[in-house]
Amino acid sequence: MGKYETFEHGADIGIRGYGETLEEAFSNALKALFELVVEEVNWDNVSEEYQTEVEARAEFLDELFVIFINKCLGIFYDEGVILKSFEGKIEKNEEYTLKGMVKGEKFDPDKFGYGVEVKGATFTMAKVEKTDRGWIAQCVVDV
Repeated sequence: MGKYETFEHGADIGIRGYGETLEEAFSNALKALFELVVEEVNWDNVSEEYQTEVEARAEFLDELFVIFINKCLGIFYDEGVILKSFEGKIEKNEEYTLKGMVKGEKFDPDKFGYGVEVKGATFTMAKVEKTDRGWIAQCVVDV
């Protein structure tokens, strides 16, 4: 199993992240997302010089994932940053909470080019689950 992938869904595109931990699956889903947003990326050559805190709360894990992806898209559109990773913690108390840092580098169109415009994450096919091989976090994004 790879770390992330995209999949076709009608006129839109799905993103999927895999991980041994829930946090790793969320982090790897960022790579699937940003491989859509930019034309070409080699993750080994993307720095983590930009860092910002991210927090989210939700009643359900799939809802938390969609909120997280939309927050990361907001960072891209507001700050002009391609996000490479998430480091933090996802916990369940009365509700699910996500708190941590997302890291990446400023978007340079000469380095990355332009991919497709991702308008937002949707609840279509949104799923976060633990399998016998680890965690999967996925949803369809509106392009």
